Parts: sequence; C-alpha cells; structure tokens
Amino acid sequence: MEDSVTLSNSPSLRITASHGVIKLAAKNKGEVSIRNIQLKLLWGYCWWQGLPEMETFLELFENAVKKVIYDVLPNHEFLIDYDIETNDGLEESSIVILTFNEICADQISFELIGDVLALDGPDDRGSFSKLTSFRRKIKENVRKTL
Repeated sequence: MEDSVTLSNSPSLRITASHGVIKLAAKNKGEVSIRNIQLKLLWGYCWWQGLPEMETFLELFENAVKKVIYDVLPNHEFLIDYDIETNDGLEESSIVILTFNEICADQISFELIGDVLALDGPDDRGSFSKLTSFRRKIKENVRKTL
C-alpha cells in the first residue's frame, strides 16, 4: 500500500495525442498544469511563414514540456532526453516517433505516462525517394538542458 501512495505523490508528466491535439499534463503533489498543442494550427503557421515543420514542432514541443513542468515545479535546470526515429530525412518523413527516456527539473525526475509519441501522415514521397530513404533515416538520441 505504501508504494502506491509514493507513486501517486511522485511528479508525473502525461503525454497524449488525439485528433490533431497533443496534450501535456504535469502533476506534482497538489499542483496540476495542462497545455495543448494544436497540430493543424502549427502546420498552417509553418506553411504560411515558410518554416520547417518538424524542426519547429520539436522546438515548440520541448518548450511546452518545459513550461508545463515549470508550472508545477519551478526550476532552474530542465533536462529532456528522447530518441527520435524517422522513415526519411526529418522534413521529408511521413513517420516520426519520439520515445522519451528522461525528463528532469532540477534533478527531480518526472514519471512519464505515455512515453512514446508517434506522428504519421500521408506519404507523398516518390518511388525513388522511398527506395533511397534508408540513407536519410534518422535514429538518434536528443539530450538537451534548457
């Protein structure tokens, strides 16, 4: 019984995605913070401004996670560690998978609920691009202190 009480009091971050909305919810003791990322609005803004979609998304996502955690645990040092995997170069890929390994604020680790975020869309690449994509695929770790 003591373990379940300890788990419920540990800081946690829940990441969910549904119908073009990514929801981030952080909880620490009695504090709760929720933020949404509207993907259609983000993609439209990137298209209008001529910005790279995935780079802009990753930057926005990292900052949104930082802010939602700061709301429940004000901190000076924020660490996010995740793996990114794509089926082509970052901007050409139709599948992007983020697997979260660690999220810490001032060396306090957050329990991750929903540690994999998969984004997929229509594959508009040509046949030659699909055949040669194995050279451009990304599978790497990203570890940032913000």
